[in-house]
Amino acid sequence: MAEKQAAAEATEAGSVTQQDQAFLDEMERLLDENDDLKCEIEEMRAEMDEMRDTFYEEDTCQLQEMRRELERANKNCRILQYRLRKAERKRLRYAQTGEVDEELLRSLEQDLKVAKDVSVRLHHELEKVEEKQEANILGRKIVELEVRGYRVNIL
Repeated sequence: MAEKQAAAEATEAGSVTQQDQAFLDEMERLLDENDDLKCEIEEMRAEMDEMRDTFYEEDTCQLQEMRRELERANKNCRILQYRLRKAERKRLRYAQTGEVDEELLRSLEQDLKVAKDVSVRLHHELEKVEEKQEANILGRKIVELEVRGYRVNIL
């Protein structure tokens, strides 16, 4: 009986040792997994920092471009305001004195000439478009008549 009890204790000790070893193995696996996850988290943080830096760089570039555009718009506004004031002074001078500004007159004559040229060119283009449209309509009508069985002779 003592032998059986000793054998049972030895078996229990062996199973306890096996159970302890299983726990130690599981604990080591979990520690390794924890280390891997910590490394992964650090990599993700580094990626997030890179992405944030890239985002800030893009934002900075966009902000600088917007500032340049705003400066150009301000410059254009100042130029247009200057031209408007100059034109207003000329209008007032003409209204008061009745004298004609030769430079303005030449400029207006040139603008009128350009407008006439553009008008003539657009008129010719419109005529061409209308002719093409009429030709397309006639072509469709011919096809419709031929589909219906009529013979069409084109001169």
